[in-house]
Amino acid sequence: MLSSYELRVVIAAGAYERACRTSTLHLLNPADFSPLPPKEDDKKALIAMYEQRMKPDKPGRPVYEEARNRKSKCPMCGVGSVRQVDHHMPKSIYPYLAAVPINLLPICSDCNFAKKDKAPTCYAEQTLHPYFDDVDDDRWLRARLITRSADGQAFEAKPLDSPANWLIEFYVDPPESWDTGHAERVRQHFKTFKLADLYEDQAADDLPGIEGSIEEAFQAGGAPDVRAHLLGLARTRARQYKNSWMAALYEALADNDWFCSGGFRQVAAG
Repeated sequence: MLSSYELRVVIAAGAYERACRTSTLHLLNPADFSPLPPKEDDKKALIAMYEQRMKPDKPGRPVYEEARNRKSKCPMCGVGSVRQVDHHMPKSIYPYLAAVPINLLPICSDCNFAKKDKAPTCYAEQTLHPYFDDVDDDRWLRARLITRSADGQAFEAKPLDSPANWLIEFYVDPPESWDTGHAERVRQHFKTFKLADLYEDQAADDLPGIEGSIEEAFQAGGAPDVRAHLLGLARTRARQYKNSWMAALYEALADNDWFCSGGFRQVAAG
Protein backbone atom coordinates (compact mmCIF):
# COMPACT_ATOMS: atom_id res chain seq x y z
CA MET A 1 0.00 0.00 0.00
CA LEU A 2 2.67 2.51 1.00
CA SER A 3 4.63 1.91 -2.21
CA SER A 4 1.73 3.44 -4.12
CA TYR A 5 2.57 6.78 -2.48
CA GLU A 6 6.22 6.82 -3.55
CA LEU A 7 5.71 9.19 -6.49
CA ARG A 8 3.52 11.51 -4.41
CA VAL A 9 6.21 11.69 -1.74
CA VAL A 10 8.83 12.57 -4.37
CA ILE A 11 6.59 15.31 -5.80
CA ALA A 12 5.83 16.60 -2.31
CA ALA A 13 9.53 16.68 -1.43
CA GLY A 14 10.26 18.77 -4.51
CA ALA A 15 7.46 21.21 -3.74
CA TYR A 16 8.66 21.48 -0.17
CA GLU A 17 12.25 22.23 -1.17
CA ARG A 18 11.12 24.94 -3.58
CA ALA A 19 9.00 26.48 -0.82
CA CYS A 20 11.96 26.40 1.56
CA ARG A 21 14.17 28.18 -0.96
CA THR A 22 11.55 30.87 -1.63
CA SER A 23 10.26 31.23 1.96
CA THR A 24 6.73 30.25 0.92
CA LEU A 25 6.04 27.33 3.25
CA HIS A 26 2.87 29.07 4.38
CA LEU A 27 1.45 28.62 0.87
CA LEU A 28 1.72 24.83 0.92
CA ASN A 29 -1.71 23.21 0.96
CA PRO A 30 -1.83 20.36 3.50
CA ALA A 31 -4.21 18.51 1.18
CA ASP A 32 -1.35 18.13 -1.32
CA PHE A 33 0.85 16.49 1.30
CA SER A 34 -1.52 13.91 2.72
CA PRO A 35 -3.86 11.14 1.57
CA LEU A 36 -7.43 12.33 1.25
CA PRO A 37 -9.60 12.16 4.41
CA PRO A 38 -11.33 8.91 3.39
CA LYS A 39 -7.86 7.32 3.50
CA GLU A 40 -7.11 8.23 7.11
CA ASP A 41 -5.58 4.80 7.67
CA ASP A 42 -3.07 5.49 4.90
CA LYS A 43 -2.12 8.76 6.58
CA LYS A 44 -1.53 6.97 9.85
CA ALA A 45 0.50 4.32 8.05
CA LEU A 46 2.77 6.93 6.47
CA ILE A 47 3.46 8.46 9.88
CA ALA A 48 3.95 5.05 11.46
CA MET A 49 6.39 4.12 8.70
CA TYR A 50 8.63 7.00 9.74
CA GLU A 51 8.42 6.07 13.41
CA GLN A 52 9.17 2.42 12.72
CA ARG A 53 11.90 2.85 10.10
CA MET A 54 13.85 5.40 12.15
CA LYS A 55 14.27 3.13 15.16
CA PRO A 56 17.74 1.73 15.97
CA ASP A 57 18.79 -1.10 13.65
CA LYS A 58 16.05 -0.20 11.16
CA PRO A 59 16.75 0.76 7.49
CA GLY A 60 15.89 4.44 7.98
CA ARG A 61 18.07 4.97 11.05
CA PRO A 62 21.06 6.39 9.10
CA VAL A 63 18.80 9.18 7.80
CA TYR A 64 17.77 9.99 11.37
CA GLU A 65 21.36 9.90 12.64
CA GLU A 66 22.58 12.09 9.78
CA ALA A 67 19.98 14.72 10.66
CA ARG A 68 20.73 14.59 14.37
CA ASN A 69 24.49 14.75 13.88
CA ARG A 70 24.47 17.78 11.57
CA LYS A 71 24.92 20.04 14.60
CA SER A 72 26.10 19.52 18.16
CA LYS A 73 24.33 22.68 19.35
CA CYS A 74 20.67 23.20 18.59
CA PRO A 75 20.39 25.49 15.51
CA MET A 76 17.08 26.85 16.79
CA CYS A 77 18.47 28.39 19.98
CA GLY A 78 22.25 28.02 19.77
CA VAL A 79 22.36 26.85 23.39
CA GLY A 80 20.90 23.39 23.94
CA SER A 81 22.59 20.15 22.95
CA VAL A 82 20.97 18.32 20.06
CA ARG A 83 19.09 15.33 21.43
CA GLN A 84 16.27 14.80 18.94
CA VAL A 85 15.16 15.22 15.34
CA ASP A 86 12.22 17.47 14.53
CA HIS A 87 9.98 17.78 11.48
CA HIS A 88 10.15 21.37 10.25
CA MET A 89 6.70 20.89 8.71
CA PRO A 90 4.85 18.59 11.12
CA LYS A 91 4.30 15.05 9.93
CA SER A 92 0.81 15.05 11.46
CA ILE A 93 -0.22 17.71 8.91
CA TYR A 94 2.19 16.88 6.06
CA PRO A 95 2.67 13.08 6.25
CA TYR A 96 4.23 12.89 2.77
CA LEU A 97 7.17 14.80 4.30
CA ALA A 98 7.51 12.48 7.29
CA ALA A 99 10.73 10.86 6.06
CA VAL A 100 12.03 13.55 3.66
CA PRO A 101 15.61 14.29 4.85
CA ILE A 102 15.47 18.09 4.40
CA ASN A 103 12.39 18.17 6.62
CA LEU A 104 14.31 16.51 9.46
CA LEU A 105 16.17 18.97 11.66
CA PRO A 106 18.53 18.52 14.62
CA ILE A 107 16.99 20.08 17.72
CA CYS A 108 17.26 20.18 21.51
CA SER A 109 14.49 18.85 23.72
CA ASP A 110 13.33 22.27 24.91
CA CYS A 111 13.02 23.73 21.41
CA ASN A 112 11.23 20.63 20.16
CA PHE A 113 8.69 21.01 22.96
CA ALA A 114 8.28 24.75 22.33
CA LYS A 115 7.69 24.35 18.58
CA LYS A 116 5.01 21.66 18.82
CA ASP A 117 3.03 20.64 15.71
CA LYS A 118 2.45 24.08 14.26
CA ALA A 119 2.42 25.02 10.59
CA PRO A 120 2.80 28.60 9.32
CA THR A 121 -0.34 30.33 8.06
CA CYS A 122 1.40 33.48 6.81
CA TYR A 123 4.87 34.60 5.74
CA ALA A 124 5.85 35.95 9.15
CA GLU A 125 4.95 32.70 10.95
CA GLN A 126 7.68 30.73 9.20
CA THR A 127 10.36 29.85 11.72
CA LEU A 128 13.90 29.78 10.40
CA HIS A 129 15.05 26.66 8.57
CA PRO A 130 18.73 26.01 9.36
CA TYR A 131 19.36 24.41 5.96
CA PHE A 132 17.95 27.30 3.94
CA ASP A 133 17.74 30.47 6.06
CA ASP A 134 21.06 32.13 6.87
CA VAL A 135 20.50 35.15 9.10
CA ASP A 136 23.95 35.24 10.65
CA ASP A 137 25.57 37.54 8.11
CA ASP A 138 23.87 40.45 9.88
CA ARG A 139 23.71 41.38 13.53
CA TRP A 140 20.15 41.26 14.88
CA LEU A 141 20.37 40.07 18.50
CA ARG A 142 20.77 42.76 21.16
CA ALA A 143 20.43 43.06 24.91
CA ARG A 144 20.00 45.80 27.47
CA LEU A 145 20.45 46.08 31.21
CA ILE A 146 17.34 47.54 32.85
CA THR A 147 17.46 48.90 36.40
CA ARG A 148 14.31 49.45 38.46
CA SER A 149 13.39 51.49 41.52
CA ALA A 150 11.57 50.10 44.56
CA ASP A 151 8.19 50.86 42.96
CA GLY A 152 9.11 48.83 39.89
CA GLN A 153 9.74 51.76 37.58
CA ALA A 154 12.60 51.49 35.11
CA PHE A 155 15.18 54.24 35.44
CA GLU A 156 18.71 54.91 34.24
CA ALA A 157 20.87 54.17 37.27
CA LYS A 158 23.89 56.39 37.77
CA PRO A 159 27.22 55.39 39.32
CA LEU A 160 26.83 54.80 43.08
CA ASP A 161 23.05 54.29 42.74
CA SER A 162 21.56 51.16 44.31
CA PRO A 163 18.57 50.12 42.21
CA ALA A 164 16.04 47.84 43.88
CA ASN A 165 16.44 45.27 41.12
CA TRP A 166 17.70 44.78 37.60
CA LEU A 167 17.19 42.52 34.63
CA ILE A 168 18.83 41.66 31.34
CA GLU A 169 16.46 41.86 28.37
CA PHE A 170 17.26 40.28 25.01
CA TYR A 171 15.43 41.42 21.89
CA VAL A 172 15.49 41.37 18.10
CA ASP A 173 16.92 44.51 16.51
CA PRO A 174 17.01 43.87 12.74
CA PRO A 175 19.28 45.98 10.52
CA GLU A 176 17.67 48.63 8.32
CA SER A 177 18.66 46.65 5.22
CA TRP A 178 16.13 43.93 6.07
CA ASP A 179 12.62 44.08 4.67
CA THR A 180 9.69 43.94 7.05
CA GLY A 181 8.82 40.32 6.29
CA HIS A 182 12.33 39.06 6.97
CA ALA A 183 12.44 40.91 10.28
CA GLU A 184 9.06 39.50 11.30
CA ARG A 185 10.22 35.96 10.55
CA VAL A 186 13.19 36.37 12.88
CA ARG A 187 10.93 37.85 15.56
CA GLN A 188 8.55 34.91 15.15
CA HIS A 189 11.43 32.45 15.51
CA PHE A 190 12.62 34.33 18.61
CA LYS A 191 9.11 34.19 20.10
CA THR A 192 8.32 30.58 19.15
CA PHE A 193 11.42 29.19 20.81
CA LYS A 194 11.22 31.58 23.80
CA LEU A 195 14.77 32.76 23.19
CA ALA A 196 14.46 35.88 25.36
CA ASP A 197 13.74 33.78 28.44
CA LEU A 198 16.40 31.23 27.52
CA TYR A 199 19.13 33.85 27.03
CA GLU A 200 18.15 35.67 30.23
CA ASP A 201 18.57 32.41 32.15
CA GLN A 202 21.94 31.84 30.50
CA ALA A 203 23.04 35.38 31.38
CA ALA A 204 22.03 34.94 35.02
CA ASP A 205 24.25 31.85 35.22
CA ASP A 206 27.13 33.52 33.38
CA LEU A 207 27.44 36.82 35.25
CA PRO A 208 28.75 35.51 38.59
CA GLY A 209 31.50 33.67 36.72
CA ILE A 210 32.95 36.81 35.14
CA GLU A 211 32.78 39.03 38.23
CA GLY A 212 36.38 38.27 39.14
CA SER A 213 37.82 39.44 35.83
CA ILE A 214 35.59 42.52 35.86
CA GLU A 215 36.74 43.38 39.40
CA GLU A 216 40.36 43.09 38.29
CA ALA A 217 39.71 45.43 35.37
CA PHE A 218 37.93 47.89 37.69
CA GLN A 219 40.79 47.91 40.19
CA ALA A 220 43.28 48.47 37.37
CA GLY A 221 41.55 51.35 35.63
CA GLY A 222 38.00 51.92 36.80
CA ALA A 223 34.97 52.01 34.54
CA PRO A 224 36.94 52.58 31.29
CA ASP A 225 38.92 49.38 31.82
CA VAL A 226 35.76 47.44 32.68
CA ARG A 227 34.16 48.69 29.48
CA ALA A 228 37.20 47.73 27.39
CA HIS A 229 37.30 44.29 29.02
CA LEU A 230 33.63 43.63 28.27
CA LEU A 231 33.93 44.80 24.68
CA GLY A 232 36.88 42.46 24.24
CA LEU A 233 34.79 39.56 25.50
CA ALA A 234 31.99 40.57 23.14
CA ARG A 235 34.30 40.68 20.12
CA THR A 236 35.66 37.23 20.95
CA ARG A 237 32.17 35.74 21.12
CA ALA A 238 30.96 37.56 18.01
CA ARG A 239 33.84 36.18 15.94
CA GLN A 240 32.55 32.69 16.59
CA TYR A 241 28.88 33.54 16.19
CA LYS A 242 27.76 37.05 15.32
CA ASN A 243 24.42 36.71 17.13
CA SER A 244 25.78 35.01 20.22
CA TRP A 245 23.76 35.83 23.32
CA MET A 246 27.07 36.40 25.11
CA ALA A 247 28.19 38.98 22.56
CA ALA A 248 24.88 40.80 23.00
CA LEU A 249 25.13 40.57 26.79
CA TYR A 250 28.69 41.89 27.09
CA GLU A 251 27.99 44.76 24.71
CA ALA A 252 24.93 45.74 26.73
CA LEU A 253 26.91 45.69 29.97
CA ALA A 254 29.73 47.72 28.43
CA ASP A 255 27.17 50.31 27.37
CA ASN A 256 25.85 50.73 30.92
CA ASP A 257 27.70 53.33 33.03
CA TRP A 258 26.19 52.11 36.30
CA PHE A 259 27.34 48.54 35.70
CA CYS A 260 30.86 49.52 34.66
CA SER A 261 31.24 51.90 37.64
CA GLY A 262 30.67 49.23 40.26
CA GLY A 263 27.12 48.06 39.66
CA PHE A 264 28.58 44.78 38.44
CA ARG A 265 28.99 43.80 42.09
CA GLN A 266 25.26 44.10 42.73
CA VAL A 267 24.48 42.23 39.51
CA ALA A 268 26.88 39.40 40.34
CA ALA A 269 25.32 39.10 43.80
CA GLY A 270 22.01 38.25 42.14
